[in-house]
Amino acid sequence: MMLLIVSLLLALLAAGYVVRPVVARRDALLVDLAPGAVMDAEARRRVALASLKELEYDYLGGKLDTADYQAQKQRMSLEALATLRAAEAARSDAGLDGGGEDATVTRTAVDRHACGFVNPAGSRFCAGCGVRLA
Repeated sequence: MMLLIVSLLLALLAAGYVVRPVVARRDALLVDLAPGAVMDAEARRRVALASLKELEYDYLGGKLDTADYQAQKQRMSLEALATLRAAEAARSDAGLDGGGEDATVTRTAVDRHACGFVNPAGSRFCAGCGVRLA
């Protein structure tokens, strides 16, 4: 009988040890630290800049001739400029600092790394490029 009680006690302790992290996550922050409009604008900005970079690679790789490259670059540059302005407007509307494009991490409600990725406050590594945050 004593063996059964000890076994039950050990099983309960093991189950508690396994379930504790799941229950503790319930207290975690479940809301975005930045408004959805800011996150969407930042995502569009990253896509526009990545598209320009990809266009440059295609041209240098010989996939595009000069006339096509120039036409697409002009169109994509205008789109990228519009998305950059929209991202800045969304950040200012949300009350977040516009921040310059420098190589440091700005500590506000969200962290914006030099690569342009917006990380949640308290992040130890950039989710965009993997670099350790200061």
